[in-house]
Formats: sequence, C-alpha cells, structure tokens
Amino acid sequence: MRGSTVRWLLVVGTVYMVQVAFLGDLRIAGVHPDLMLLVAVVAGLCGGPSRGASIGFVAGLLVDLVVPGRLGTTALAYSLVGFGTGLLGESVIRSARVIVLGLVMAGSAVGVLLYALIANLLGQVTLSDPRLGLIVGIVAAFNVVLCLPLIAVGQWAEDYEPAAAYR
Repeated sequence: MRGSTVRWLLVVGTVYMVQVAFLGDLRIAGVHPDLMLLVAVVAGLCGGPSRGASIGFVAGLLVDLVVPGRLGTTALAYSLVGFGTGLLGESVIRSARVIVLGLVMAGSAVGVLLYALIANLLGQVTLSDPRLGLIVGIVAAFNVVLCLPLIAVGQWAEDYEPAAAYR
C-alpha cells in the first residue's frame, strides 16, 4: 500500500472512533455532527475525485455498520459526495479559505440530502421527515466549524507540501 493510503485509513479509523465514542451523544435539536461525511468531503478536496470516492465509500460503509437501515446506503451517498467535492475542488482556480468553507458546507448539505434520497428510493421514509431541513443545516454548520483542522489532517494524509496548503 502507498503511504497516503495508509495515512487515510488511519484518519478514517480515528475519526470513526471519535464519531462513535463521543459525537454520537452530542446533539443539537436531536441532530449529531457527522464527521464521517466531513472525512469524505475533505478527502475529495485534498486528494481529488478518486480519493474522495474511495474514502467516502469506506467512511460510509463504517457508518452503515452502526446505523439502522440498508447496508450500503451511506457508502453510496458518501462516495458520490467525495467524488463530486473532488471534482469541484479541482475546478476551483484559487483555493481561498472562503471557497473551501463553501465547498464543505455544500458537500455536507448535499451528502445529507443524497442519503435521504437514496434511503427513500430503498423504502425508508426519510424525505418526508419534517426535520430534514434542520438536519441538513445542523450537519453542514457542524462540518464547517470542524473542517479546518480536518483539512490539515487531510493534507498530511496526502503528503502535501506546506506551500500547497489551503490558506
């Protein structure tokens, strides 16, 4: 395995433990942060579309193990979000911090909505949840607040030079 793959697996495993052990109980209006979705978004931003899709798939599959529902729903949603965020991140000419925060917010919102859409197509009642807008807003806000440290970790995992970092 390449060094960056091993580092990404270490990041995903660590964030998964933090998500399950600590953040599952931290709730605002009944909604908890989704760091695994943030890992998929950050992997897309730091490593491009293929890295975002593969890390998103692994992160989503780990979430599927602890969330009730059909296995693979979260994995599909997160891999699509990681891929899309990677494509958008590559198309941005100048990587200013505001643009990165906007991409994280948009990727997080799309990730929650995409999960709800896929789950709904598979027979779960998710799109009719009256709190869906609240869930999207809270997850996106949490992820924007937590993204800068995770982007630094993602750059470490990709072995970026400091001059290439998002500033």
